[in-house]
Formats: sequence, C-alpha cells, structure tokens
Amino acid sequence: VVVKLARTLLIVPVCLGLAALARRRARTADDAAGPARPGAVRVGRLVPWFLVGFLVLAAVNTAGLVPSAAHGPLGTLAVFLITVALSAIGLSTEPARLRRTGPAPLLLGGSLWLVVSATSLAVQFLARYV
Repeated sequence: VVVKLARTLLIVPVCLGLAALARRRARTADDAAGPARPGAVRVGRLVPWFLVGFLVLAAVNTAGLVPSAAHGPLGTLAVFLITVALSAIGLSTEPARLRRTGPAPLLLGGSLWLVVSATSLAVQFLARYV
C-alpha cells in the first residue's frame, strides 16, 4: 500500500518533469534545425492531459461525489483497462529489436523489481514492529 501511494503521489511531478524535459529537448532540436520561432510555450502542449483527468477524478472521489456502490465496478474497470494497456505494450514488443537491445533493460527491470520489493518489505516490517 505504501509503495502504491508513493507511486500515485509521484506520478504528477514526475510526468510534468518528463514533459518539460521532452519539450526542452524538442526546442533544442528545433533551434539546431533553424531560426527560433517566436512565441511562448503553450501549457496545453506541456501538460499531459491524462494527469489533469487523474487529478480531477481523484478530487471527485476525495470529495465523496462517487457513490460507494460504484467503487467495486470502477475498480474492476480499472483492472481491465490496465490489463488492456499492458497487453498493448506486450503485443507491440518486437523480439528482434529486444535482442538487439541486449540484456541491459531486463537487468534494469529486474534490479528495480528487487529494490522495490525489498523496500516494500522493509517498510512493512518497520511499520509492524517499530
């Protein structure tokens, strides 16, 4: 639960930071390609809109506007949509490209899995016995 809450709390700043970084890199590439175009950065292009939806729905739920009877079906829908998203990622994986990439991404994923698991178990232990 602690890991899920931390991940949920960090999704907004991490995504905004990554969006700003991507925008800066795109702007740098544009500057290298030719003269700079005048105009301010549009916030609509910087903010990932799924984050706005996430924050709005979290606020709606926190305010108690979602009936408790809807929590079960919405939870089932969330699991289904996450399954669809992960399936789409898996189906778009190209084994030949994965082989060309080498073992580094798999080692990174495995290492992160171990770190998250160990951290989660340590927090649970400390929460129970301290």
